[in-house]
Amino acid sequence: MRNTLTKCLALINKPSSLGWFMLVIVAGALLRLAVAQRGFNFDIASYRIVADIMANGGNVYEETQRYNYGPIWFHILAFLDTLPFPISDPLLSLRWKVTSFLSITDIAIAVCLYRWYGFKIATLFFLNPISIIITGYHSQFDNLAILMALISIKTLDNSSNKLSYKTLLGLFLLGVCLSIKHLLFLFPFWLAFKNTRWRDKLITLSIPYTVFLASFLPYLSKGADGILNHVFLYRGFANAPFWNGVAPEVIIDKIPIFVLFIGTLLFLGLFLRTKKPLESLYLYTIALVIFSSAVANQYLAICLVAISVHSNYIYTLYSVAGTIYLLASSDGLHFSLLQHYLGKSGNSSVIGYQELVFLLFLGLLLQLMSAETRTKTLHLVKKYILCLKQEIIMQIKSPW
Repeated sequence: MRNTLTKCLALINKPSSLGWFMLVIVAGALLRLAVAQRGFNFDIASYRIVADIMANGGNVYEETQRYNYGPIWFHILAFLDTLPFPISDPLLSLRWKVTSFLSITDIAIAVCLYRWYGFKIATLFFLNPISIIITGYHSQFDNLAILMALISIKTLDNSSNKLSYKTLLGLFLLGVCLSIKHLLFLFPFWLAFKNTRWRDKLITLSIPYTVFLASFLPYLSKGADGILNHVFLYRGFANAPFWNGVAPEVIIDKIPIFVLFIGTLLFLGLFLRTKKPLESLYLYTIALVIFSSAVANQYLAICLVAISVHSNYIYTLYSVAGTIYLLASSDGLHFSLLQHYLGKSGNSSVIGYQELVFLLFLGLLLQLMSAETRTKTLHLVKKYILCLKQEIIMQIKSPW
């Protein structure tokens, strides 16, 4: 009887229960909608332009420079724009629909994490303030690409050394992911490095890229220039926080930063080729944010699934610092009090992109260390901190 009662109490108090998870989902969704009350930024205005072009039967790539992705997202915008909504203003109406859609996308990611890893990791992702702010205020759709990436990599057949039909389906879905937003534009190479036969490598590369390129065919006749200039050649703000903050000038003066970015990602894909595909996906998203040649606010959320799965105290510091930055950022929630003390630019504020990607870099190093190396490193750091503390005390206590 006592054992039965203990088991019942354990089941009731178990934090990974479905009831607690549903509570987290409700709280996280409400927080995203609450953040949306703060307003919106440039991207929502761009979405309104794109939705109007679609409503008039136009070619998005021909008629605007403010769309830099594959075609799937503008079809989603066109669909959302047709849904009835109580707000009559077309801009605000679309803004709330996009926020709601992206919140549902975050919920889908959280459900995947809950099923695969449990309550803790799903909660770390869904209640991460960076995710809440980027979805609720910024309304960028990187999370939709991440969701499709998770589904595609989970579909891959990891049990076979040969390409099965299941693997081919996973590669096709990876192409769909690229057609949503090409965050994973080099990830097919990471997968190809794992193959042992050249035929398999070529198939692994060709399927995702073929699906991605084929998605532009219906818009090519009138939108070819826009597709070339505003999608394939688009580079964003080349602020390169990691390279400008860490790399010696002699390197960045001689080698274009975009080449350093591409080369580093390819090298890491080769170096980490023994990792399982899903683990590689997590590492890729972290490396993408760290070494990118251009970082904006929405990039800070790309790695959140990965750092939730592989949480450590440095990743926690990244989330805290990133939240503070987004609260102050002029492209974030722009709270004036925080802007007064911290600044409001990602390149010049007290907490900016350089500090954030450096924290992410340290977290990645800690993640890649073996447990033994991590323990030795932490012990060494504690030892030096203790020595420094003792030295400072001795200096203070020095006689007159």
